[in-house]
Amino acid sequence: MPILCGRPWAHVVAVAFAATCAALPAHAETIFQPHATWHELSAAGRFFSEGVVAGKDGRLYITDMTPSVVFKENNPGGTIYRYDPKTKQLDTIMQPSGMANGLHIDKRGDLIIAQTADTPATGGRAIVRRNLATGAATLLADSYDGKRLVGPNDVTSDAQGHIYFTDARYGGNEPMELPNAVYRVDPNGKIVQLSTDVFRPNGIEVSPDGRRLYVAAFNSTRLRTNPSGPATDKFGLIMGGVVAYDLDSAGNISNGRLFYRNDELGVDGMTLDTDGNLYLALHNGSPQDPKGHVAVLDRNGKEIARMDLPEKFIPSNLGFGRGADAGTLYMTTAFKWRLYSIPTTRHGHYFD
Repeated sequence: MPILCGRPWAHVVAVAFAATCAALPAHAETIFQPHATWHELSAAGRFFSEGVVAGKDGRLYITDMTPSVVFKENNPGGTIYRYDPKTKQLDTIMQPSGMANGLHIDKRGDLIIAQTADTPATGGRAIVRRNLATGAATLLADSYDGKRLVGPNDVTSDAQGHIYFTDARYGGNEPMELPNAVYRVDPNGKIVQLSTDVFRPNGIEVSPDGRRLYVAAFNSTRLRTNPSGPATDKFGLIMGGVVAYDLDSAGNISNGRLFYRNDELGVDGMTLDTDGNLYLALHNGSPQDPKGHVAVLDRNGKEIARMDLPEKFIPSNLGFGRGADAGTLYMTTAFKWRLYSIPTTRHGHYFD
């Protein structure tokens, strides 16, 4: 999710530098392994990494967003990489990617892609399914009620095969005909607008028991406001937070309530472990003065762990490995493209 705190992409330049590892805070040792530090795995991308998720074979999928106002020439239109934790190899699997942002692996093992806004030539503004065995791509959603989506940001699914995604504008100057919103795509292809309660929704996750839908908020008013709404945040969030909704087996939501609040940092990508703990990538969206960390919340919304970041990095998304790698938490970063990992005492949640 590209956050610029009101500054256009053109003013942001990626600068390479030596990364440092953050020491483990004492209060985080119930989640992170003792003496754990972040390990840099790759710096192959050009600008904004996102969408880290593991396929059923354990290989990871990561995006690189290359906005057109920064990369005016030779812009690849975004990239999706595949990283193999066993061989340490990184390969390109999709370029252009429709400016792929958030990624998800559903129970079928397909890669679900949130293509965000950029320009009509590079931004897909769609949700796409990609068969990882054949490479075949299928459009799942690019409009609602006859109007184009605003800019899909992140995506997830449940055990019944419903797909949920957030749609909000974080970059690009294309027209906005719909409000920032949360949507569901049913297995039969029907698209349902679930909520316009959150001013600027971002990350999205379904709890392991399938009974909650979590939606992150990054409500910075320094970003371009959607003239189609919503005008305010129903939950009173002024910067960052997480909203929890009750979720039924048909994919309907109810009883939306504030689960977590942070008035200084926005909540970007999220992931879950099998115990239902929610891992948040929090940051201020500023490439000039980056601030952020990873926080872990229990099922009651209480912060039970916090991990600082390598110096001058902004965390954009989080995802666990699979199989023998299920206890490894992966992190992507913004403005300086990196893929990191850290060992945990938990296992990541996936609907298999």
